[in-house]
Amino acid sequence: MYVNLRYPIGAMTALKSPPTTFRFHPKVKDSLLFISDRDGRSMANMLEWLIMQHCDREGMGWPPKGLESKVESQPKPRARAPRAKGTERK
Repeated sequence: MYVNLRYPIGAMTALKSPPTTFRFHPKVKDSLLFISDRDGRSMANMLEWLIMQHCDREGMGWPPKGLESKVESQPKPRARAPRAKGTERK
């Protein structure tokens, strides 16, 4: 098994965003499944690892330089309004 010490342990599991859906050509999906199974990773974990490797190879570092300002400028999700009296779930 290959262990990459360049990224801290747990770097890909620290915080998770809500699920995201992608549509892939069937051969791309089959390839992703094949390489993730070979490395003992989930498909999502393999995509995360591939993105980290690409950013590193392109000299952007991880997380990519300039990403923080874009992420922080995104509007935060609104909290749900409290339920009216008498409509609480049981």
